[in-house]
Amino acid sequence: MSATRKPGYKLSTVGWIPATWTVKSLSDVTTECKNRNNSKIDDKLLCGVLKNHGLVPMRERVKGISTDRCKVVVPNAFAYNPMRLNIGSIARNENQHAVMVSPDYVVFAVDPLQLLPNYLDQVRRSGLWERYVGASGDGSVRIRIYYEHLARLEFPIPPIPEQQKITAILTNLDDKLNIIGRQIKATHILKRGMMQTLFSRGVGTLDVTTGHWMPHTEFKDSELGEIPAGWEVKALELIADSITVGIATSTTEHYVEQGVPLIRNQNIKEDFLDMSDLLQVSEEFDSKNKSKRVKEGDILTVRTGYPGVSCVVPDGHGYLQTFTTLITRPNKKLISPHFVSRYFNSPKGKELMLHQAAGGAQKNINAGNLKKLLVPVPSLVEQQKIAKILAAVDAKIRSLESKNRYYQTLKRGLIQKLLTGEWRVSLNTQQEVAIAA
Repeated sequence: MSATRKPGYKLSTVGWIPATWTVKSLSDVTTECKNRNNSKIDDKLLCGVLKNHGLVPMRERVKGISTDRCKVVVPNAFAYNPMRLNIGSIARNENQHAVMVSPDYVVFAVDPLQLLPNYLDQVRRSGLWERYVGASGDGSVRIRIYYEHLARLEFPIPPIPEQQKITAILTNLDDKLNIIGRQIKATHILKRGMMQTLFSRGVGTLDVTTGHWMPHTEFKDSELGEIPAGWEVKALELIADSITVGIATSTTEHYVEQGVPLIRNQNIKEDFLDMSDLLQVSEEFDSKNKSKRVKEGDILTVRTGYPGVSCVVPDGHGYLQTFTTLITRPNKKLISPHFVSRYFNSPKGKELMLHQAAGGAQKNINAGNLKKLLVPVPSLVEQQKIAKILAAVDAKIRSLESKNRYYQTLKRGLIQKLLTGEWRVSLNTQQEVAIAA
């Protein structure tokens, strides 16, 4: 529900806001800091500014800059590069000690009696901030936004207790997103390590009487390095029924609202076919290109851009068309499609793909390259086991990514509602305020 004309709200220069809130410019609640280092801070505390990760130490000192000239950023002060503010490169010093930045940077501190640094941190991540800095500053090619420009920004400011509660809510969501982000990164690292092991050491031999897998004990050298003695190495063309390319002619004039789905490179993710944002071609055009159709179990591989990224066409889909993608139809008596796709996406598979790729800066994989690609070939039952193990890890990653999207959407909605006062937080008890702080 909009705050417009609601009881307890007032009309301000930035729209309808709660009656107890004020509207102030950044210059009313912050002060530009021009203090120089003058050998007061250790050189190791020279910092850089990143968009969303606060102030972090640089890997090496900026060449040609005396650290005596560097500007000092005290704890909870803000710093940014005026040449790059239009892309959001602003940060708060979340360290417990002062740090220094390039003398070209703008540094400013907040008045804590009027505005909490954490609250301003949330404001600067909001759409209001982005819209303002995108339209401010001078310069035609690279926008420069100095403090005197930024300080004109007006935004609604609630009383300190309400700032504390709003900040606590949004910070909790940030913490949640950080945890999920670390989990996603850790799971990707786990998957990478598992792929390196599974495609070189395997899982072993299945004991049909007990259902247990017995690890391989004998290994041999091969064109792909050391592999289990019972494995083979074969060129892809020897274990595939066909390796072809999808439609390579213009499809634009054949797009329709309801027709045959057309898979493009952006729909192909690592071991996942993204069926969102699909284009469709007419049935007549599809019929003329029926030899290009793909079906369930085919492996689709990106040719350019991110060459080698592959996935399997999942069960439950009728025939599809693809635009300039590589199509591998494996001989399912010899090879598991999901095993091959996951091998393509493994560190070893990617290395071989890029080695096979033609071209300079823009790498390109063609059907001829792909046919010669060497693939490890365990028993079919071991291939299926390896694919199943990696599928479980992928399911975990997708679950975490879904959770991450949920909290990001929740944060975007909350930050808009809470920072404009459209939604109010409860301050019923002193204890609640203390906890939020």
